[in-house]
Amino acid sequence: MKKIFLLLLCLGACTQNSENIINGYVEGEYVYISPATSGVLEELNVEKGQNINIGEKLFSVDGEIWQTNLHNAENNVKATKEQLAQSQALLKNAEKEFNRAAKLVKTNAISQANYDTKQANYENLKAKVSELEVLVASAEENFLQIKKKYHQNIVVSKHQGQITDVYFRLGEFVTAGNPILSILPPENIKVRFFVSEKILPKINYQQKVWIQCDGCNKDLEAKITYVSPSAEYTPPVIYSTESRNKLVFMIEAVFSNKNESLHPGLPVNVRIK
Repeated sequence: MKKIFLLLLCLGACTQNSENIINGYVEGEYVYISPATSGVLEELNVEKGQNINIGEKLFSVDGEIWQTNLHNAENNVKATKEQLAQSQALLKNAEKEFNRAAKLVKTNAISQANYDTKQANYENLKAKVSELEVLVASAEENFLQIKKKYHQNIVVSKHQGQITDVYFRLGEFVTAGNPILSILPPENIKVRFFVSEKILPKINYQQKVWIQCDGCNKDLEAKITYVSPSAEYTPPVIYSTESRNKLVFMIEAVFSNKNESLHPGLPVNVRIK
């Protein structure tokens, strides 16, 4: 009788333990990198499977064309500024002559026609300077826009992680907004699993869980980052007391140590205390 009681106790413990072990899988949220404008893929600096760091160059689109455009825009700014500087110098002299003529014409030291000529010259140069100031501002804005597009099309990584796929090859035409490659940062790797309505009350945001997998030397710690607010069910059922056991809620957890994250697609067991 004592042996039977111990056996039942062990079975009960195993059942209780199995309720806290849930099947799940590793999932990844990929970052897709696209060019800002359309053009020919001139440089591809990474390959599939490569690990990269923040700031590393990924690719460039029409780099030579944008570099030429940037150089021309910069020269245009310089040339327009030189014209403005010359006109400002002429205006300064014209203003002095006009002010001097305004005094002399009052004493009839110069003719009215001479005064009118100097006034017209001053007004014309003043209008030209104003026009050139507008042109300089426009040239500078154009330069900044081209510079922005130039840097946008020479793309560097803002993420640390692995290149999971490359969708284009050198020389191919790519369109703006169409991904060239995808990156999987370690912080975007998560474990996804589903729990029944019976286990759901045990689940809390930021709660620790432990991930087990075949080949793992130890249980890996993770924290729950998402609890689905709505239930899923298979097959379609109506909400009733009898069908509650078919309801499941999606849970997501991220690894506490990013260096211990597992490969997406790997089946795992999730242990909940």
